[in-house]
Amino acid sequence: MMSDPTNPSEKPKGVFPPELRPLLFGNPFGEVFPPRQNPRFLSVDGRTAAMRVLKQYISFLQFFRPGDIGKPPIPFSIPLEDIHIEWPDNEVNLRFPSIVFLSQGKANYDAIGLGTNLIEATADQFAPGTALQVQSEYTENFVIEIWAAKKPERRAILAGLEVALTPTEQMYGIRFTVPEYYDQVCRFTLNDREIFDEPDGALNRRRARLYLEMTINMVTLVNYRRIEPLMKTDVDVDEDTGVPVDIDTLEAVTEMDTGRTVDRACPPACGRLDDPDRPFPSPLVPPGPSDPFDDC
Repeated sequence: MMSDPTNPSEKPKGVFPPELRPLLFGNPFGEVFPPRQNPRFLSVDGRTAAMRVLKQYISFLQFFRPGDIGKPPIPFSIPLEDIHIEWPDNEVNLRFPSIVFLSQGKANYDAIGLGTNLIEATADQFAPGTALQVQSEYTENFVIEIWAAKKPERRAILAGLEVALTPTEQMYGIRFTVPEYYDQVCRFTLNDREIFDEPDGALNRRRARLYLEMTINMVTLVNYRRIEPLMKTDVDVDEDTGVPVDIDTLEAVTEMDTGRTVDRACPPACGRLDDPDRPFPSPLVPPGPSDPFDDC
C-alpha cells in the first residue's frame, strides 16, 4: 500500500514497515517527500551472491594432474554443477572431483563508522531517485572442502587453488565485483589448509580443506532526494539587533580608525541627508553633548 501524499498525518513510507513507524526512533532511510514506494529487497543476500561468483571462477579454472611416466600432465576442471555453495537440500550423488563451501561458525557484522552511510556516487545508478545505503561490513570464515578420488587429483586441485586465490600483484587474496549485489566488491583471503588421511582413502574418497575469510559490504537500495539549499536575506532589518531599518535613509559610513564599514540610519528630520559635510562620530567615542546625532 502506497502512502497518501494528500494526507498530512500519514508518514512517508521508507524501508521500515509503515505499520510500525510510530514505534521507531529516528528517521528510516528512504523516507522522502513527496512520499513514494521504496525499492524492494533483493531475493538473495550478499553472502550468497559473492559465493556464486567464487563458484563460477573455480569452474573456469584448469587443473593438471601428473600423467604417465614421460607423458605431459593431464588437464581437468570441475564442472559448475559439482561445486556447491552450501550443503545440498537433498541427497546427491557425489561425483569426483567435487567442491563444497561450508560456513565455519558465526559471521560478523561490523558497523561502518558511527552509523549507516549513503553512497552518493550510486545516485540514480540502479533506479531513478535511489542510492545505496551501506549498513555494515560482513565478514565470514568458511572452508572450501575438496573431494577427489586419488591423491594426485587432490594435490593438483590444491596446487591450482593456492595460486588462483592470489592472482594479482596488487594485493593478497582475490577480489571480485558482484553484479548480482549492486556491483559491490567482495574479498576472499586464503588463511589455512588441511589434508585428511582417513580410511576412506582406500575407497577412492580423499578430502582436503582450504580455510578462507570473506568480506563484503551489506547494502540496500533506498529513496533519496537532493538537497536544494536556499538563502533568504532580510535587508530591512539590523542583523545584530533585529530592529527594522528604513532602507531609504540607510547610509554606509567608513570609520577611519577601524577600517570597518558601518550602516547608520539617520532620520530625515535631523538634516544630515541635506548636509553631506556633517561628520559622523566614531562608535568608539561615547555619545555626549557634542554628538552630532543629539538633535536626531
